[in-house]
Amino acid sequence: MALVHGRVVPEVVVRASSKTGEGLGELMEAVEQALLSLNAMVSCLVPYAKGDLLNDIHTVGTIVEEEFVEEGTRVVAYVPPSLRGRLKEYIQD
Repeated sequence: MALVHGRVVPEVVVRASSKTGEGLGELMEAVEQALLSLNAMVSCLVPYAKGDLLNDIHTVGTIVEEEFVEEGTRVVAYVPPSLRGRLKEYIQD
């Protein structure tokens, strides 16, 4: 963050026009990167009986790796803090 005219503003600035559409692609990219930066990478082993958690990872997270093993699904993913808390007991270091 930077201080400009006494206001805190983000360091990433994207110029976009809703009228012409110019810069909207860059704006979407910047928003996506900002949202991803809020997520934390986790490595976990989700038991097959907890398919709802795996579904949530697919829905709100970003899968990096996924492997089906005897004990469940081994997943490396970026997930938001709310989901990370629910995965706590399955996270592997």
